[in-house]
Amino acid sequence: MTEGIGVTGSHLDPLLRALPATLTAHERDLIERAYTVAAYWHRGGRRVSGDPYITHPVAVAVILAELGREPELLCAALLHDVLRDTACSREELAREFGDDISGLVAGLSDLDDPDRRAAGWETSTDERILLLKVVDRLHNQRTMRFLPPDKQRRKSLETLEFVAPVAGRLGMEQVEQELRRLARATLWPHDQAGVRASFRAIAAGAFLLPRRQRHRWLEEWLSDLQDLPDRRSRRRFTAQLLVGMPRLAAELRWPLPDLRGRVARVLLRCLRWVVGSNARAWSLLAPFLLWIIAQAATSSLWEAVVVLMTLPPVLSTGIGLLRARLRDPGEDL
Repeated sequence: MTEGIGVTGSHLDPLLRALPATLTAHERDLIERAYTVAAYWHRGGRRVSGDPYITHPVAVAVILAELGREPELLCAALLHDVLRDTACSREELAREFGDDISGLVAGLSDLDDPDRRAAGWETSTDERILLLKVVDRLHNQRTMRFLPPDKQRRKSLETLEFVAPVAGRLGMEQVEQELRRLARATLWPHDQAGVRASFRAIAAGAFLLPRRQRHRWLEEWLSDLQDLPDRRSRRRFTAQLLVGMPRLAAELRWPLPDLRGRVARVLLRCLRWVVGSNARAWSLLAPFLLWIIAQAATSSLWEAVVVLMTLPPVLSTGIGLLRARLRDPGEDL
């Protein structure tokens, strides 16, 4: 299957130079075999930059080698795109390299499933697979300039929201910092500082939204922000979004049909009773607000501070607007 694909004088050379001298002959042979198989399946493939596709998995493996990771993970790095981007099957990969390496490759491919992301893959997945994901994204983020602008924006937003926090939880502080720096440089060029400040406030408020839908809304709002002509219009757009965030969150979390009759009247009366008093409203919202702040603090203390400063006044405004909208002279609150 892999005849004619050599390892000397090839794209594998950067990895061979990065390998520690302590590797056994068997471990080195395993890595070279993984390269040969990956080069076969990616033969003729090109990255958007025009480079041979095999240079990407090799670059990912080099980063892992520099981090001192084990040979099996280096093999998985070399093979990490063959299941997703080629006709190679998991069974073929398992026959060639065993269940451990093929399982790592398959696990990384599974992370692209939106349902896995919504379910919180970054806290429920084998750490080796998460490490592969982080390093794969690091190399892709370094070469992001070759992608179309909309894809650059989408991937960089995903990096900030999902991948960089994972790097932090894995103890990879320098990698986390580089991921954040590269993503921010893509999302907010030097002449768009107003976009960055506005988006941070929106992202803090978006903690109210369901996790499954949050990323899609943030992507749309970021695009809208970047299309606005000046800081004033961005601030106005941000304020309108933050005021409407509680209502949007409620609609997304608890979608209700257009109810009629007694049930609708009872629900409406209950809602009026709750928002009719600040004490009642905040007694319900306070635990939720504390939970949001705690979740933000797990990613960044700064994000937690932004949430603490932003959400209470926004929620207070939302309560007032909802109270005014629901006011009915014929009903006693």
